[in-house]
Amino acid sequence: MKLVKLSLVAALAAGTFSVANAVPLEEAIKDIDLSGVLRYRYRISNVSSGAGHFSDALNGRGSTVGDGQSHHWAAILGISTAIGDNWKAFLELDARITDQSTGDDSSSNTMQTFYVNQFYLTYTAEDIATQVILGKQAVNAIWTENGHWQLVGTGAKVLNQSIEGLTLAAYAFDGFNPTGVTGGREGDTALNSRFTGAYDPANTLTPSSNIHLEYNPYSGNLYGVAAIGSYEALGGELNSQLWLAYIDEAAYLYALDLAYGTTFGEDTKWDLRFAYLGNSVTGDFDDLHQGAVDGGNFFGVNGTLKVSGFDGTLGFLYYGDKDAITFTTLSDNGNIGGLLAGEEIYYTNGSQLSGDLGQNTFGYVKFGYTFDKVLRFGSDIVYGGTKVNNGTLYYSGAGDKLEYTGRIDYKYSPKLSFQGWYSYVNIDNSLLEGEKHSVRLQALYKF
Repeated sequence: MKLVKLSLVAALAAGTFSVANAVPLEEAIKDIDLSGVLRYRYRISNVSSGAGHFSDALNGRGSTVGDGQSHHWAAILGISTAIGDNWKAFLELDARITDQSTGDDSSSNTMQTFYVNQFYLTYTAEDIATQVILGKQAVNAIWTENGHWQLVGTGAKVLNQSIEGLTLAAYAFDGFNPTGVTGGREGDTALNSRFTGAYDPANTLTPSSNIHLEYNPYSGNLYGVAAIGSYEALGGELNSQLWLAYIDEAAYLYALDLAYGTTFGEDTKWDLRFAYLGNSVTGDFDDLHQGAVDGGNFFGVNGTLKVSGFDGTLGFLYYGDKDAITFTTLSDNGNIGGLLAGEEIYYTNGSQLSGDLGQNTFGYVKFGYTFDKVLRFGSDIVYGGTKVNNGTLYYSGAGDKLEYTGRIDYKYSPKLSFQGWYSYVNIDNSLLEGEKHSVRLQALYKF
């Protein structure tokens, strides 16, 4: 690790400071903290259906590749340093390599990217328990993909924790990263996405029809506030989140997330979670797509019981509209993954949380067993359907939907973990039936 610090700081210093301003190396690196991620993923999937358009319905925006395989390497390095009293600077460097080949073509296409993902300053006022963060940074809202592959914007965020158990936040952003990461589930955004044959109020679409509708709900500034609390209540712990936001000339967003957990004895835990995410479109966005895009509502609830290594979850989801495009999240599946089950069903046409045409109702069960707190075998079963105006059109994604997912997770150490899953998705409407099989293998190292 010392060698990594040495070479990195030397490289940065060589390109930034003159020899006249040089300082001893030991002094330059003593206040620098490094963090990051190294990750490898292998993906393979194939689709079988009666028509090409129905194959498209199984491979919506953000899904794993259809009828092909790909390799994905990612490296993220975060550098944090104190630069003065109460001030810190953070720089995050991101490098990606994707090698993708299709089942019908042995050739591959290698894409490499390297860029600064985040670069911001943090001022901490300890006397009033407040932080001010300025610059290019993760939005980290309930509507955005968070963690290491998040929606990033340029702006300001203020966090206050002067009340015990409560965090108050206010933020303003623009200049979002435009496309996320190829392959989805890593900050995939709805910016500039297009839906083919998406809206037809007169029910006149035929399989040969092509209607392109520009969908860009947050090309303007994003403003928001949040209150996030954690309290002891009713013999357990109650966590609450209240979010309000406004996208300039596009939409008002609001969300409530409640989670309650309690324990019985030494090895039994019960958790219950409910979330509602809603929005209403307005301004230029509403005027431009009047009737084609409408406000969205998402309801999700689940309960989890954990007993001596066993875990089981029952859940229910309802979101979308059969007559208009709606969106629930601003990037990928947002920060509501704890309310979801399965992997690929939310990337089929009609069911995409970051914007789609379709009314979705799903119920699911998740269960698994963890050996010695490091190795878990589990399964998810999701069943429901998507309703679409003129839903007999097979490329709309309408129909009954089923996903079965088998999982294995191994935590080799606190820093190194391995994961694999297999997903089977089936869509069955009045015209056709289509199936998709997908596998993803992952090795992840965090430091």
